[in-house]
Amino acid sequence: MSVEGETAGSGLAKAHGEPAKATGSEQAAGQESSRGNATRLASSLLMIGSVLLTLGVLEIGCRLLRGGPQLLVHWPNFAAVRMGISDQGSGACAYAYDATLGWVLPSNCKVSSLSTDAHGFRRTPDGAFTGRPAVLATGSSFTQGEEVADDEAWPAQLQSMIGRKVVNGGVSGYAFDQAVLYTERIVPEVKPRLVVIGFTPDDVRRSELAEAWSRQKPYFTVADGRLELRNVPVPGQLRASLPTLGRLLGWSALAEDITQRLGMQRGWYFDEVQGAPPGSGEEIACLLMKRLAGLGVPTMLLSQYSRGYAMADADGKARDRRTVAKVLGCAAEAGLIAFDLAEPLQVAMERHGVDALYRTDHHSVEGNRVVAQAIKDELVRQRLFPQ
Repeated sequence: MSVEGETAGSGLAKAHGEPAKATGSEQAAGQESSRGNATRLASSLLMIGSVLLTLGVLEIGCRLLRGGPQLLVHWPNFAAVRMGISDQGSGACAYAYDATLGWVLPSNCKVSSLSTDAHGFRRTPDGAFTGRPAVLATGSSFTQGEEVADDEAWPAQLQSMIGRKVVNGGVSGYAFDQAVLYTERIVPEVKPRLVVIGFTPDDVRRSELAEAWSRQKPYFTVADGRLELRNVPVPGQLRASLPTLGRLLGWSALAEDITQRLGMQRGWYFDEVQGAPPGSGEEIACLLMKRLAGLGVPTMLLSQYSRGYAMADADGKARDRRTVAKVLGCAAEAGLIAFDLAEPLQVAMERHGVDALYRTDHHSVEGNRVVAQAIKDELVRQRLFPQ
């Protein structure tokens, strides 16, 4: 028994007092596990490095395509520039506060691709024009000519086609209601022979807003079939501010292009506040036709379309087409010239492709040329200008 007791005690001591030695198979398994972890870590780091390298190459490519080599050293916040926030890139051409309209372009400003005259209108090429301007063009960014130079916007190209002065009164960001209010203000000043007021389906929707692009604006409500103007004078404001995503990632040209192509502007560039009831934009636009008809000048209502429309699915296109059909129908009933750009743009896209007509969201030089030519052809057809 004593021998058995000693043996048992000795085994117990070893179990509690001495670490068990790993067998050869256990050591091999441990080494294999370590090598596996190292391999997985290396693969993860390689994948992360590859993604970062790809994003870097794409960023450089987007910058070269957008602004050439100078954008490799100049890194503005693109979201801030688009929003007209002066301390983040828009400089002298940051929007000026306006108590009736919310904002306007400042007078006598000049940045790399945009300049305005003493009246705050975007410049069109000088020429030996006499008498009253032939055309006053108003609307939002598609009239102003976002993403192209002064002489590449469609009002400037229309001017060269007809050989008569065209005033570019487009203001980026305007909803349809703001464009109408601005047109009413400047028609007595410009005294044009013809007004062309452009709009997009989204301009109609934004007529419902009390705050668009993170800026206060006027808006209308409808009571007993009549318009009531609200939020005027527009509350004073220092400047718009970017949402968090725009502040953090707005410096990337790649992120800017993706945002534009996917239509992710809300929450990236701006916040919105509803004013009029949702869905009332079409009714508001239709009631505004009476005001345009009262200008005493032949007026064309021009429907325009973004890259987002061109890339939308069938349901998205149908929704926008319903809005355009409703608004242009009201324009025609009010005695205005209703002109839909959908068909000439579709023909051009089938011939040249979407990328030839659009940049990130707005028209390219060629796209604006197509728009200007279509307007000229319609004016000739309407016998408002000679062949």
